[in-house]
Amino acid sequence: MKNMIITISRQYGSGGREIGEKLAKRLGYAYYDTLLLEKAAQESGLSKSVMERYDEKLTDKWLNLSFGGGMYQSGQLPLPMRAALSQFEAIQKIGQTGSAVIVGRCADFVLQEQKNVLSVFIHADKPHRLARVMARNQIGENEAEKRIRNTDKHRAAYYNYYSDKEWGVVTSYDVSIDSGLFGIDGSVDVLMACIHSLE
Repeated sequence: MKNMIITISRQYGSGGREIGEKLAKRLGYAYYDTLLLEKAAQESGLSKSVMERYDEKLTDKWLNLSFGGGMYQSGQLPLPMRAALSQFEAIQKIGQTGSAVIVGRCADFVLQEQKNVLSVFIHADKPHRLARVMARNQIGENEAEKRIRNTDKHRAAYYNYYSDKEWGVVTSYDVSIDSGLFGIDGSVDVLMACIHSLE
């Protein structure tokens, strides 16, 4: 399928990034994750460190600033919003240039009006996620559980704020896959079957 875009939202520790990377490789598609931050930084003039600082994060402090009035009165958007909008603009350009797999950053919402977009949510049960985060980061169970809780909280808040959908709810996506059940490679196989059925 020409100019096919697969967007992947994911729970922390579910392997969504690895699934996206392997899927892109099998399809011969461009792959955007942290590379998207670099692209947005280059095109917006903001530094990559700024992009990383506010990447898929929405804090109470930022909400207070964004609705405080002062920044908007001066015509200057808050820095976190500028970073987010720069990413969205980069995603729109990617969507117009060719086939790609894009991980996170509300890509499914940004491209929802575009044809040939398959939105995916990757999730897994707690034991699988804990084991993955512990092994990847060489940390204990308590720290892994804390990271999972905090990262998912930030991702949900970010997605729910910028989109008109709800993060992690099945009706927000075309496909939802349990990577704990199928495994990483099995999840890629499931997605390949979905893509072939669309063709």
